[in-house]
Parts: sequence; structure tokens; C-alpha cells
Amino acid sequence: MTSRNENARSAAFQPPVAFLTVIEEGATLVGDIVSEENIRVRGRVEGNVATSGSVVIEPRAAVIGEITALNLILEGSLEGRATVARKFELRPTGRMRGDIRAAVVAIAEDAFLQGKVLATERISTTPQARRADRR
Repeated sequence: MTSRNENARSAAFQPPVAFLTVIEEGATLVGDIVSEENIRVRGRVEGNVATSGSVVIEPRAAVIGEITALNLILEGSLEGRATVARKFELRPTGRMRGDIRAAVVAIAEDAFLQGKVLATERISTTPQARRADRR
């Protein structure tokens, strides 16, 4: 049996929960996602993903559309362009068909990429910058 003080102490030591949008395994989202939060894709997204946070596409997940994010970790598949303000990481299980524009690009040896890579110094993923890019 735990005392009230032990419960309070263990709750106090819990790391804060970051804001996170999750598309779960088995789910398919058709449409665009626009968020200020981090996004984790475990299922399938058929549409564009735009966030000022980070995006993780897990090994069995897929996105068909463009991604604009602060950071992107691709372990699953992406068919579309990626615009990443900081770091784009294509892991060994990752498959990408499309162009990458990012400040830092890391591609694992066993990953698949069909497209162009443009490593550039400054990219903004803020909503205002995304609107300006469309003009």
C-alpha cells in the first residue's frame, strides 16, 4: 500500500506531457492537418501536414501529401514534398518519393529516397511564412 505522500511525490516526478496529435495505427485521415503541436503518425494520412512542431512517421505508417514541420523523422513512407526548418531524418525503414528541403538532412544507409535534396540555412514553418510561400 502506498501512502498519500508517496503518490504525491511520484506524481510530482512525472515528466510534463507535451502536446501531441496522434493518428493511430489502423486509422486513415483524409484531409489536411494544421497544428502547432507535435504530430505522430502511426496510421495513414492522405493530405498535407503542417505544424510548427515536429512530425514522426512510424515504420508502418504512410503519408501521401506535403509535410511542413520544424523536424521530421521518417521511419514509414512519404509520397510528397517535405519542407523542414531544422532536421529531416530518413531512418533505415523509411521510404520517400518526393523532394526534401531542410536545414539538416540525415539519410540512413538502408533508407529509400527518390527525389531531390536541398539543404538550406533558413526555412520557416510558421503559419505566416507558409501563407507567404503560397503567394
